[in-house]
Amino acid sequence: MSEQPGQLPPDERAEAPEAPRREASARFEVAATAGAEAAMRQAMDPANQSLGEALRLSYRVLQGAIVVLVAVFLLSGFQQVQEGQTGVKAVFGRIQGEPGAEAVTPGLQPFWPYPVGEIVRIPQKDAVQLNREFWPRFRDGVGTLEQATAAALADDPVRPGEDGSLITADGDLVHVRISAEFAVEDVVRTLGEFPPDALREVVRRALQRGMVQTAAEFTLQELLESREAPEATLRAKAQAQLDAMKSGIRLGAVTLPEKIAPLAIRNAFSRVQESRENAKLSLERAQQDANATLVGMAGPEWQQVLDLVQRYEVELTRGDLAAADAVMSELGARFEGSASVGQTAAIIARAQAYRAGVRATLGKQLGRVAGLAPSFRENPVQLVRKLWLDALRDVMSSKTAEVVAAPDAGGPVRLGIESSPEVMQARRQSEVERRRAESMSGGSPDAFQLGSRQIMIDAPGRRLDRSAEKGFGRE
Repeated sequence: MSEQPGQLPPDERAEAPEAPRREASARFEVAATAGAEAAMRQAMDPANQSLGEALRLSYRVLQGAIVVLVAVFLLSGFQQVQEGQTGVKAVFGRIQGEPGAEAVTPGLQPFWPYPVGEIVRIPQKDAVQLNREFWPRFRDGVGTLEQATAAALADDPVRPGEDGSLITADGDLVHVRISAEFAVEDVVRTLGEFPPDALREVVRRALQRGMVQTAAEFTLQELLESREAPEATLRAKAQAQLDAMKSGIRLGAVTLPEKIAPLAIRNAFSRVQESRENAKLSLERAQQDANATLVGMAGPEWQQVLDLVQRYEVELTRGDLAAADAVMSELGARFEGSASVGQTAAIIARAQAYRAGVRATLGKQLGRVAGLAPSFRENPVQLVRKLWLDALRDVMSSKTAEVVAAPDAGGPVRLGIESSPEVMQARRQSEVERRRAESMSGGSPDAFQLGSRQIMIDAPGRRLDRSAEKGFGRE
């Protein structure tokens, strides 16, 4: 027989002496009588009543709490739709409402509480910005674009995976930032395809793909210099992506606020741009100077004068001399009219005065030649001698003439000539009077006279014909 733990072996148990017991200190006696049970019941009635009332009160409180919870649960279905938001009502995930009128309007909307019903709300209009997808990553310690450009090296490449960039139509690289606005046009279609918190990411993805396609259609110069064409193309391609996904989203304004060439070549490109801008400014200034010159020469109506000159050249090119003369007459009438202003009118006025002086002088000479013509026909030698003697007399009678006589008999003669003070004074006075006369007449009185090379017997000499091919200066 196995021994139980904690027990002594049989031999030891038999031999162990019994321990002495202590005397009892209390004694319990139970005595039951016939009226004890009734007395006990009577003593317990107030306690039972208190317990019952407490239970009844607790039950009423519990009922009230349940009613309040039910009311709160039902009222939780009332949700506020803010201005600028739209959404739909859904019962167990199924959109409710008449076809075409599922979208909720701003305001307090009563509906079933969650999880039975739910009002799914999304912004009706929103905006996204793509600032890193196609933008280079600046080095540590570089905060601005100008600093990054100054720190860029010519052999510093664009790092794929770190620097965002686009490939243009001519194989160059470009960096851009994109800003776009969008609106939810069909909330049922939008929430049927995408969760509410994914709309911005959907638009971003569409803009990224559209920008890659847009960059492939423009050269680097076109992307940097043109503004409307790339933005319009980007908007159209991104919208096509959204429509293909049946997103129910319509893009608004799409802009490219920043467009730059790779940082390594941005400095050189900036200099090219600066040169182009300077060329534009120079062209504008030249145009302004040209307009000022035209106004100064032909007056405010210089454009009409220029049109007449062009018409005159066209008629000469066509060979229609009659039409050219008509245009020239119209041009002369405009310049010589009272309304003509500018330097051209002043030049024409001086030319007319000169022409009048030439006509008066030539008329005088013509009268003299006409008077000498009969004598020349009778005895030309005598007339020439007479004229020579008259010229000699005029010269010798001048106050500024000096006569020097030299001996005829042989040998070389050495003369030392010095004018007298009276003659020198007379010459100076004569020169002053000649210049005064020229200034008063507007030119030299003999300016009209022809030189030997200008005298043409059988054709006019001192004028060009209308085609500017013959006459003096065109031999």
